[in-house]
Formats: sequence, C-alpha cells, structure tokens
Amino acid sequence: MQRQKRIITAFCELSDIHDRDFETDHYARLLTNHSVQLLDFDDAGLLLAQKDGRLTEAGATTETVRRLQRLQLRLGDGPGIESAHTYDPVCGSDFRSESRWKPLQAAVLNAGFMAVHALPLQVSGQKIGSLSLFRRRVGPLGDRDQNLGEALVHVATRCLLLKKSIEKCEKLNAQLQTALNSRVVIEQAKGILAERSGNTLTSTFEAMRAFARRDRRQLRDIAKAIIDDCPSVSELMGPRPTEQRVVHRGH
Repeated sequence: MQRQKRIITAFCELSDIHDRDFETDHYARLLTNHSVQLLDFDDAGLLLAQKDGRLTEAGATTETVRRLQRLQLRLGDGPGIESAHTYDPVCGSDFRSESRWKPLQAAVLNAGFMAVHALPLQVSGQKIGSLSLFRRRVGPLGDRDQNLGEALVHVATRCLLLKKSIEKCEKLNAQLQTALNSRVVIEQAKGILAERSGNTLTSTFEAMRAFARRDRRQLRDIAKAIIDDCPSVSELMGPRPTEQRVVHRGH
C-alpha cells in the first residue's frame, strides 16, 4: 500500500506542469528522485536535448552522478547517450565485464556503481533525452521496474513537451500583443500628424518611417514621441496650429 501511494504521488507531481515552481532543473530533480525511490536503483541522472538537439546534463540525485553524466557527454558515449539516440532502453547490468563503453567503465566502477541502465525520453521519434539509472550491485532491470520506469519517463516526456508548447504559445501571444500595442500607438500618431500637416495617412506614415530610419530609432518610439508632443520630433511635426494661424494673419 505504501508503494502504491508513492507511485500515485510520483505521477501526480510529474503531471503538474502548472506548478508555479516548474523549472526544468526542478522537474529533473523530481523525476530522478522518484525514479530512485520507486525503482530498484541507488541514483539517477537525466540528460535532456536542447533546441539544437545537443544533449546536456539536466539533473541528478548526487554530484557523483552529475559528473558521470557529464563524462558521458564529453565522451559522446555511454548508456544514457545510446538510449537517447536509439530511442531504446539500454542495459548495462554488470559494468565489471562491460566492453561497450570502455572509457566510461573505470569511472563508473570507481564511483561504486556496478550497473547502469538507461531509458529514453522520446515520443513519435522526437528526441527529448534519457534517464540513466545507477545501481551499486549487478543485475538486470526487472520487468516490474522496467514497466514502471518506462511509464515514468513516458509521462515526463509528454509533460516536458506540453510545457514547451505552452511556453511557445505564451511567447507568441506576448509578441502578438506587443505588435498590436505598437500598431495602436502608430495609428494614433499617424492621425495626429495627418491632422496637423494636412497630408494623407499614407504619406504621413511614410514620413514617420523615413524619420525613424534617419534617426535610427524604432517607429514605435517615434510614434510615442508624436503623441507626447516631444521636442525630439518637432521637425517632423512642423509648426503648431496656433503658430500657423499667426503667420497667416501676418500676411
């Protein structure tokens, strides 16, 4: 019963992408800690792919595992690297006789680990990374732990991808809102300038653009200065309406 409660807690926490404390490193700690608590392993480390596809060390249960994960990255080889690239689970049940990752073997054994297994974080061929599981005794990954581990990384993969999609949408919405706000300011400035100069909105807009290019300023900044009647755009604004009437009566 206690194990069932821990499993439920793990999946609830890993699924909560709206947690106000959600950050990739915080999420990595959740995944690695829950993996160690629920699976038959001593430590765990996470590798995640960046935007350019390069893997990076994202989190681990101990500093020792962090160093082993970074070593895998430097060598470009190891269970975690292989799993991330092949999208398949990788089993290193006895590192004493392991011949696939010789450069990594000594470091793993010196750290006190006898076995390293890795599970891929991937969905629909999209590489996310891998979870490396470290054990201080030899042995394969049992079926029960294999199934639970795959369920954990599946949920983590989906949630990380969903969080990225949400952040992308939020960024796009912010950009669109900024563009809309800028357009409102520019249209307001065009109206003010057109009324003062007597020119069309089109010619007024072209004059604003030319002025912005010449002064190497953003068009929105020029528009804001027009609305605020700043001296910096007095050349563009021309004489005030009252000044124009005085000159007319003088003639």
